[in-house]
This record gives sequence, C-alpha cells and structure tokens, in this order.
Amino acid sequence: MANNKLDRINAEIEKTRERITEQQNRLKDLLAQKTELENLQIVQLVRAMRLTPAELTAMLSGGGIPGMNAVPAETYEQEDNAHEE
Repeated sequence: MANNKLDRINAEIEKTRERITEQQNRLKDLLAQKTELENLQIVQLVRAMRLTPAELTAMLSGGGIPGMNAVPAETYEQEDNAHEE
C-alpha cells in the first residue's frame, strides 16, 4: 500500500518535471521571439530616419540625431528645480 502511494508520488513528480521543462522551453522561445521583434522595430526606426552610415555612426557614438539641436542641460536643471518648489 505504501509502495503504491510512493509510486504515484514519484510519477507525479516526473510529470511535473516534464511540464516545467516544457514551460522553460516555451519561455526561451517566447523570449527569442520578443528579442527578434524588438530588433526588427529598431531596424525599421533606423531605416525610417534615412541616415547615411556616417550619420548613424555619429548618432550612436553620442553625437545626437543629425539635423536636430540638442536641448541644453540647463533646461533640464531648471525643470527639475521647478518641481522641487
């Protein structure tokens, strides 16, 4: 009688482990799909900007978006101070 119960518990443990493995594999697949879609969105955004390779390199190295003026840091500091009052 005790062996039957032990066998059932062991079988349930094995089933649970299999389900966990299946769910972990599913999670890996979903994360890979998410990454792929995010990468696709990034590529589409970059292409929509119609930058030359040199402009893209400059932007990625911290030069900002060509043709757009950066907002001075002082503006952000003034806004932050206004919220503190």
